[in-house]
Amino acid sequence: KGLFRPGRSLQMLGFSSMTSSSGEESNPESSDSSDGFERQRKPVGLWAVAFMVYFNISGGPFGSEDVVGACGPLPGLIGCVVFLLCWAVPGSLVTAELSTAFPEDGGYSIWVAEAFGEFWGFMESYLSWGSGVVDNALYPVLAYRTAALIYDGAWDSPLPSDDDDLHLASWQGYLCKFALVLIFSMPNFLASFNFGRGLGVAFLFVVLPFVVFVVSTLIGSGGGTWSNVLQVRRGTSVSDLAELATTLYWNFSGFDCISTCAGEVSNPRRSIPRGLAMAVLFAALSYILPLSAAVAHGEPAWRQWEAGWWSRIALEQVGGWLATWVVFAAFVSNFGMYIAELFEDSWQLAGMANKGVVPRVFAWRHPTFDTPWVAIIFQVAIISALVAFDFVAILNITNCLSVASVLLEFAAFAKLRYSRPELKRPISVPVQSGLGIAAFLCAPVFLGLLTFASCFLGGGMVLPAINIAGLCAGPLLYVLMKRFAGSHYISTFEANAD
Repeated sequence: KGLFRPGRSLQMLGFSSMTSSSGEESNPESSDSSDGFERQRKPVGLWAVAFMVYFNISGGPFGSEDVVGACGPLPGLIGCVVFLLCWAVPGSLVTAELSTAFPEDGGYSIWVAEAFGEFWGFMESYLSWGSGVVDNALYPVLAYRTAALIYDGAWDSPLPSDDDDLHLASWQGYLCKFALVLIFSMPNFLASFNFGRGLGVAFLFVVLPFVVFVVSTLIGSGGGTWSNVLQVRRGTSVSDLAELATTLYWNFSGFDCISTCAGEVSNPRRSIPRGLAMAVLFAALSYILPLSAAVAHGEPAWRQWEAGWWSRIALEQVGGWLATWVVFAAFVSNFGMYIAELFEDSWQLAGMANKGVVPRVFAWRHPTFDTPWVAIIFQVAIISALVAFDFVAILNITNCLSVASVLLEFAAFAKLRYSRPELKRPISVPVQSGLGIAAFLCAPVFLGLLTFASCFLGGGMVLPAINIAGLCAGPLLYVLMKRFAGSHYISTFEANAD
């Protein structure tokens, strides 16, 4: 009762408006210039926010098979609910508050810099941007493997685990992936205004086959055997639990992405909280409903499931026509996740260039399309190199960097509540006291630390060593940037004072 004001606990989910920092009801429809938001037309509206966050968090249930396969249906589905309520929802609330308090491109990097100073702002930029770029290199690879299945007509096969399974020479495989990188990147180069519409079409194509799957598999199995959901894998090891935690984090992270392009959002105090609520709800349903229905059906046995098995599951439970649709949807999902991630990372880099943390050239916008073309080209070049490698272990590395950056965001939220109580917060998480803030952050910080620790379990000594090296590279880059590029963070408060 001490954590939330009466009647406020469901505000972020859209049941009522949230409060401003002064405790007054905010009016999402208001366009009063006193809100501090420009009234000019901006490219990212409510639905664009929802679809971009959805594709950053989820992009469909693809890759969620390990949620069940790691430890069994019961721990996996309970884990989905726990990460939803204790990670995604609190993180979305923090994102809504700070994105509307700082409606600027750069997002969480600015929050951390304002809370803890230039060094930690740079570290946040490095951790989040680095994990995002490496993460984004996965999607052309997965799309390439999916396209290989389409070309071969192998609808009933899980995605191949490496290029050797595709019977292509390494240079041929790389050229295919490089071509996909260029094709996938074009929407970000050409326009921001049609971004949400394109992701909306992708959303429908990705979600509809699983709506059909849930209905068809339950009808075909006579309602299913729901006792299957209560099963647990015997002999579960610490490595299995670490895999489950890593997979759950992977499938429920990304809610903070919208902050990096907050300066491009139309009516932020309406679009950001509502879009976040919609995306988190869509993502949760995308995982829980198909996984539960597939487990209740019973075939193939959940103990066989691994990432890439949805086409096989659809084939055995419904039929080849749905397996074909699922494979095409997987390709579209990878496309959607790629352009959403590239959009986020490009505007983050541009925003930090505007703040003086990285070279100013990254803030240059195209004179016709108004897109941060230099930042996009820089990232496309890195991704084009990364797609040549095997990324199974990189998943662990990206999670390590990503969860460290989100923990910094939670810390910045708490610090700014203390150090900047006068900061105008058009959307405010309904907790006020220090004890209330500590209680609010307790669960997500615990899950974040648990996930961070799981990144150092399993994989022998190699993965922990790579993770430590990745974390230590940030301070070294900061020193080099200060010495040779003369970077200097321009505080939002200092800029406003000038």
